[in-house]
Amino acid sequence: MDRRELLHAVLRGERVDRVLCGFWNHFPPEYRTGTAAVRAHVDYYRKVKPDMLKVMNEHFYRIETSIAEVSHWQNLRPLPFARTGYEQYIEEFRMVRAELPKDLPLFATVHGVLVSAYHATEEPGYFANPDNLVSRHLREDPETVATALESVVQTLSELISRLIEVGADGIYYAALGGEAHRFERSLFEQFIKPLDAQIINHIRDLGAISILHICKENTVIPMYDGINADIINWAVHDNHHPLAAGRRLFPGKTLLGGYHGRSGVLVHGSLDEIARRAVAIVDEVGRERLILGADCTLPEDIEPARIRAAMEAAARI
Repeated sequence: MDRRELLHAVLRGERVDRVLCGFWNHFPPEYRTGTAAVRAHVDYYRKVKPDMLKVMNEHFYRIETSIAEVSHWQNLRPLPFARTGYEQYIEEFRMVRAELPKDLPLFATVHGVLVSAYHATEEPGYFANPDNLVSRHLREDPETVATALESVVQTLSELISRLIEVGADGIYYAALGGEAHRFERSLFEQFIKPLDAQIINHIRDLGAISILHICKENTVIPMYDGINADIINWAVHDNHHPLAAGRRLFPGKTLLGGYHGRSGVLVHGSLDEIARRAVAIVDEVGRERLILGADCTLPEDIEPARIRAAMEAAARI
């Protein structure tokens, strides 16, 4: 089987001849957009030869409506797609796809509905603050803000459709907002979870693979139960739910992860320690419906040899 066939076999729960891996990292600022970003992804592939690859998306959601008060959300409308800035990402993705082997599963990154709205209303990089404008307004008037966020869903859905048209095998959807300290669980489940579910359902309707990446620490992972993604990935080292718990939390789903993405053995250990950890993860989680990977994106300066050590160990399991 080629790499795409292997991935689909894993998603079906079949036993394949090796454990697949999915590791990715951001690139330095000068390699984050345009042809430089394309070259960075192609160079990463040539150094690592991964089982699958995620293409980074450094293009953030835009709105042209000033929002300062909760009532301003009522004025939010989707931009014409040509003004979203996402056409640049689609072109980057198309160029990466053209330069890589046809059997390599390629995933496009789409930022979640909530964080996309945040990107459009405040400076990116500080979403972790639970009192950012979007989170604060959602707590004040969830019905008004959630209704407005349907326009974000509309734009992201169009982005996803176009990415699949240019060759994406699937979408890596980075959902944020499920931290215990951000919203009451009832608010999250009534107003935010349905927006994320719409995106995942759209990916499924297009026949593509969905990776639900549940981002940030102190997240209430069980709140995402019922979102029908193919692959689930979360920061097991920053939360109370180990990867093995995913067998109960997300029955029938493929789990992605095992390594700490920002520290721990993959970043600071020896190559032998990295290999031993791969074996331990498989022993803990089980071999079927497992993709070995990290909690999140790896440091931009990680040595390719570290990723290869994990992949080579996984191939022997």
